[in-house]
Amino acid sequence: MNANNLILVIDDEWEIRVLLTRFLTKKGFDVVSAGSIGEGRNELNRKRPFLIFLDVNLPDGNGLEELKKINSEKHPYQVIMMSAFDDQEVRSEALDCGAIDFLSKPFNIAQLNELVKNQLKS
Repeated sequence: MNANNLILVIDDEWEIRVLLTRFLTKKGFDVVSAGSIGEGRNELNRKRPFLIFLDVNLPDGNGLEELKKINSEKHPYQVIMMSAFDDQEVRSEALDCGAIDFLSKPFNIAQLNELVKNQLKS
């Protein structure tokens, strides 16, 4: 697994993890996923992904608070926040806290393609 090609998906919805994993794998990325902040932290302790997809509402905490922690670390990560609630205040807070983008759920393949085109391709 190449860390320069590794993406971590942190979402408590299994279907979202599977959808993103399949889509990103087809685009040539290596993907690991986690269903909670704790599981995501375990993955971060073992691997250094170049990008994280992070849900706002998780069973063991708030993704926005985790984003702040991630960005305060010695080696911050690029993070795309996700939420089923497309609230402009949450979107603004995520971007203000350092997220590189915000993805509203449910999302479709066209949105993911646009995200890959704009954010993931170097």
